[in-house]
Amino acid sequence: MKNLSAANKLMIKIAETNKHLTPVTPDDLPLFQKFFQKEPHTYGNSWTYVTQGVYGIGPQKLGYKYYDGKNLSMVCVYPKIEQPKINVFYWIRPMGPNILDKILDISKENLSDYKLPTYVKKIFKNQFDYLKKGGFTDTKNFPWHTLSPSEDDSHAEQIYDVNKTMRQLSIRSNTSSLKRLYNKIPKITEKYSISITDNNFQSKSWFVSRKFFHSEYIRSNKKNLSDEFDYYNMIFFNHRRKNLVRKIVLSNNLPVGFYVIEKQNELYSSIYALITLRDKLKFLVDYIFLSIIQNNNTRFLNSGGSEDEGIHYFKQKYYPEQVQQMYWTTNYA
Repeated sequence: MKNLSAANKLMIKIAETNKHLTPVTPDDLPLFQKFFQKEPHTYGNSWTYVTQGVYGIGPQKLGYKYYDGKNLSMVCVYPKIEQPKINVFYWIRPMGPNILDKILDISKENLSDYKLPTYVKKIFKNQFDYLKKGGFTDTKNFPWHTLSPSEDDSHAEQIYDVNKTMRQLSIRSNTSSLKRLYNKIPKITEKYSISITDNNFQSKSWFVSRKFFHSEYIRSNKKNLSDEFDYYNMIFFNHRRKNLVRKIVLSNNLPVGFYVIEKQNELYSSIYALITLRDKLKFLVDYIFLSIIQNNNTRFLNSGGSEDEGIHYFKQKYYPEQVQQMYWTTNYA
């Protein structure tokens, strides 16, 4: 786990100077949901998303929020991934009529008073343009990571019309590897004794996460930019509710994968995790993805943006109906 003591101390110090910066607790979920419901759709409109990347920050490990009665954003101070001695102030999925002006003011103060650069994460193009006029820029010269300048928004969100994807699968030639796999799902399920359950989700998904990130495949992959703690909040602080699906995938009763889906509204759901032990069953990611699409209960399913081209191309092969580019911006270059 990252050493976050310096980041936490700095976040506390900044919050002491602004009454609108307070620690996030599980009781804040309805507040965020109220704001999400007023927003245009994006993968970032969910409690799962905004609480995922702030583990270790704040007394509840759920980060902090800026909330002044009209404007809301998840915020935190976090070490820069390639330069952990540099802390960065993050605004995550900012919402509200004046939130961009608040960001400009506070970011200027943070840079002046604490030498603290800012990232604004998961914003629409019009928000990006507004902040750019205020002195912000893209992440090219101050990337989140050299290989992935804007983290999972380095490549656009891929959104599927579930029925259309299923129709495409049904009419594709039998020579298509995806179609052949889809047709084999019943046989694969039986051959490898695959089952999907939500029993003991926390302990089993944490086992899979740790096993995955400590595997030789991941440790030797220079493009891997995550670790098991990136899923800690999603596993342990994302409690059961009716719009949340959390599943463990078993093969011969042993956990080999897990996934998390949140229903955001009547039209859209999003996938927030799909982690599998790749050395167990090579086809498992496709198998689960196909199963998710087949059983999704909203018209659209958003698989989010991507950190690298490999993940991006994987998502594209499922015939996305919509592509939505979201943005990051920074006041440091």
